Amino acid sequence: MTIDYNKFISNRGKLKGPSAIREIIAISQQPGMISLGGGLPNPSTFPFKSIKVELKDSSSLTIEGQDLELALQYLPTYGLPKLSLWLKELQKVKHYLTDRESWNLIITTGSQDALSMAMEVLLNDGDSIITEEPTYSGTLSILRPLALNIIGIETDEYGMKPDQLEQRLSTHPSDKPFPKVIYLIPTGQNPGGSTMNDKRKEEIYAIASKFNLLILEDDPYFYLQYGEEKSKKSFLSMDVDRRVIRFDSLSKILSSGLRIGFATGPQFLIEKIQYHQQSSTLHASGMSQVIAQQLLTSWGIENFDKHIESVQQFYKEKRDQFVAALLEHLGDLVEYNIPQAGMFFWMKLKGISDSKKLISQKALEKKVILLPGCAFLTNPSEISSHVRASFSIASSEQMNEALKRLSLLLKEEISN
Repeated sequence: MTIDYNKFISNRGKLKGPSAIREIIAISQQPGMISLGGGLPNPSTFPFKSIKVELKDSSSLTIEGQDLELALQYLPTYGLPKLSLWLKELQKVKHYLTDRESWNLIITTGSQDALSMAMEVLLNDGDSIITEEPTYSGTLSILRPLALNIIGIETDEYGMKPDQLEQRLSTHPSDKPFPKVIYLIPTGQNPGGSTMNDKRKEEIYAIASKFNLLILEDDPYFYLQYGEEKSKKSFLSMDVDRRVIRFDSLSKILSSGLRIGFATGPQFLIEKIQYHQQSSTLHASGMSQVIAQQLLTSWGIENFDKHIESVQQFYKEKRDQFVAALLEHLGDLVEYNIPQAGMFFWMKLKGISDSKKLISQKALEKKVILLPGCAFLTNPSEISSHVRASFSIASSEQMNEALKRLSLLLKEEISN
């Protein structure tokens, strides 16, 4: 299927074009080029000589010379060329991409930055968008100022339900704009914890193709799969129509403070995101990009995979500790599915119709922090009996103590 991408671009997106100054930055790095065009500060005035980063395995990265000059200077908007090439090779390996010129990649200040820019490039105020129900509260914060018609589709342990998705699209009211975009988190969904298997992804993709919708695949927990059966097929890997923009992140596997994300998708759409970034952040942090590039280059994909395996094992153990604490302290007081990826449990509090007051006030009084389910609903006025619990940071002892306090609180509420 040949897609006319212009029909998906918002009025804002259509007005964004290339920045003359930013385009100069990209071509100024060509061999033999003498630039009198860009307003780059002279690196001889920078006070830095070298930067050394020591790693936990006792090795180190030294950033100096040309690498340091690159890190401290304005970069091309698409990102540090060496890092961009490494990430493109990663995408080819993990998502079965080829060297076709139909796709591209852009490095951004975290994946949420890329997602925010994509939403603005694609959606006009008042447009309709499909999301999971519940969905990530950070995405809702992006969407709500656009006054969108947000259509939440119910989820189960495998994510968005395809039968409900097709039914909602088939009966979409004629007085509202027809959706252009499906936004979803296929792995370790935040907050629901669900992970789509390959069959579910194929069903969702087929529906997107039938109704000619773009898919925004927000997948920051892709490398945090620790279930026995890991999903290897992404929406990007099955994208024969070129209708998927995939959002990845280094935050969960290297460092959230580096603020490095990247979006991969059709060249036309990635270029539109680039134009947005040219007029906002210009590019992701040069220092962060050089640190990541040196680390990933020194590892290669084989050692990157070994690091991922250790991260997955860490979170599996944390997940299992949380399950043990749930069984010991909460028993029949809550309902939940055990996540196979990510950092979250989505728990229904039995006997509690609205978790917000309980969590936002009474749980805090008992020194326990959870997030109320209503924070993740597409309709902000709806109540929820669910809470989101993260097991990523707390120790086993802290998990047990927190859930013990929650158990006492629930018993008090139910008895009253």
